[in-house]
Amino acid sequence: MARLSRRSFLAAVAGAGPASVALASLPPWVRSAFAAGDSGIIIRNDWPEHWETTLASLGRDWLTPNDVFFVRSHFTPPDVDLASWRLGLSGLVTTPLKFSLAELRAMPAVEEAITLECAGNGRGLYHLPNTSGTQWERGAVGTAQWRGVMLRTLLERAGVQPGAHHIWFEAADEAPLPGVPHFVRSIPLEKAMDDVVLAHAMNGVPLSKRHGAPLRAVVPGWFGMASTKWLTRLRVEAGASENHFMVKGYRYAYPGEDPLTSEPVEVLRVKSLITRPLEGAVIPRGQVEVRGFAWAGRPGIKSVAISADGGSSWRAARLTGDAHSGAWRSWEARMDSALPGELTLLARATDGAGEVQPLAARGNAGGYGNNSMHRVTVHVRA
Repeated sequence: MARLSRRSFLAAVAGAGPASVALASLPPWVRSAFAAGDSGIIIRNDWPEHWETTLASLGRDWLTPNDVFFVRSHFTPPDVDLASWRLGLSGLVTTPLKFSLAELRAMPAVEEAITLECAGNGRGLYHLPNTSGTQWERGAVGTAQWRGVMLRTLLERAGVQPGAHHIWFEAADEAPLPGVPHFVRSIPLEKAMDDVVLAHAMNGVPLSKRHGAPLRAVVPGWFGMASTKWLTRLRVEAGASENHFMVKGYRYAYPGEDPLTSEPVEVLRVKSLITRPLEGAVIPRGQVEVRGFAWAGRPGIKSVAISADGGSSWRAARLTGDAHSGAWRSWEARMDSALPGELTLLARATDGAGEVQPLAARGNAGGYGNNSMHRVTVHVRA
């Protein structure tokens, strides 16, 4: 009877969707079932919520469903009163403005497929003695159809003054204790005027609380921390924000380097991901179909290649589907699996600027930007 109740409970929880369940309050055997992939989500952290998408879930669709899209929060998602909420726009502008959600929704809308990746995606796969932060593996990435208004539309209405060079994103989430710095990100004005979307919908439905409702920035080609959730104010300023998460956090602090002067984490690195077959799969002899996604920053993806001999030789994969600026590209290839035993596959992407995904990315103290080649080992039946 206990086994039946357990199975029934898991089925009910999975059917409700991860957004409907307070997973932190569930018993360990339920949480381990979720981590094993019953829900398509791996719980990396209870508070703040860090949820990773399983590779099996990522591989099912080109667009990642909302209920399995990865979640990364610095603090608790805020409760926002939509009736009183306003987006402020101030700083070096001719006319400071405020917008209600209804006003933003009434503006000319864009709908763009954009890939977001957490800067720490792959942190748990770095070979370092100690890497701080959530130990993400490969699923802190996803692609969604984002609907909203272009940031430049609001900036043009307000009138950007000479001397303005950066846009600051301020959000409604609150730090848990006094003295803990508020989360603020800023981006260069050129990027803000280019392709940044202020999104109020995701994959055809209004943003959920976990994904930044009522409004979030979506910054194509940059790591996800720039795509600030729960926006409350935009500030047009001369300089970049000096917030903790800009000055000390999100820096490529390589061994021996000063984090305060090291390179900031900003633009996506060229990367590919194998979503089929999965690690440990048992496959028949003959040929194995290999599929996955590849993404990069502004240059986009030029090619993907697959190796079955540790990188000694490579076979070109076929890029499939349409190319969307800012979104990952799907690819597929067929590789020989005639001999029984273990078969290890490697995927390598090259972007439009000629940057090639490395076999092993250089480790850094924050564990950021791990774009090492994805290696999958399968078992070929005798």
